[in-house]
Amino acid sequence: MNGPPRASRARIARHGRRAPPYGSIATACLLAGCTAGPPQRPPAGGYCVAGHGCYRVLASAAGYQARGAASWYGRDAAGRPTASGAPFDPQAMRVASKTLPFGTWVTIRNLSNGREAVAMVDDRGPFYGGRIVDATPAVAHQLGFYLAGTAAVQLRAIPAADLTAAQRQAAHRDEQIAVRYAAQHPHEILAEAGRFALRGVVDITSTGVRIAVGIVWDSLKLGFDLLRHL
Repeated sequence: MNGPPRASRARIARHGRRAPPYGSIATACLLAGCTAGPPQRPPAGGYCVAGHGCYRVLASAAGYQARGAASWYGRDAAGRPTASGAPFDPQAMRVASKTLPFGTWVTIRNLSNGREAVAMVDDRGPFYGGRIVDATPAVAHQLGFYLAGTAAVQLRAIPAADLTAAQRQAAHRDEQIAVRYAAQHPHEILAEAGRFALRGVVDITSTGVRIAVGIVWDSLKLGFDLLRHL
């Protein structure tokens, strides 16, 4: 192999650091249990990422606002499963967040040029550089930072009462995908279009459905809030 594949080289150029090729972290996690030494205990309602710490998913996105760095990912990852199970679509208005529930719609404002985009959370990340959101190429283009790779942004969750019918439908569809994906992957789930494997996951959708995707510590019981949502 003569250096990283094209996707990794592009990511290195954008993020200023060498990122592992697609799937390498996920593969390593599956083989080694996502741990180096004793496993990390995920927080209640949260998950851990090997080498990147543990995170708690918010029970609700109501009132959420944040400022920080945004990046984009996945130009060559079309069709790979996101953490919610939805196939990654580079042309969709979707973003990854470490803590916002799946199906949450957000407004993202690029603080350097004032451009805005509306997108839905369907993945987990970003796990590099303290960034608060990872966007699809379509979102990065709309916000005007595709070439720069990163941008300072303001992120605001859109109140459920303000969602359009189409946005509600998209969130509901993502929830159904997430529930089914969790049932089929009881010991690990991928994030950032297949780049990371999460362990000990108890995830949450925008309507409050809790999805236990990984091992629930101390009881080894997998709890799926499924029956009335399938």
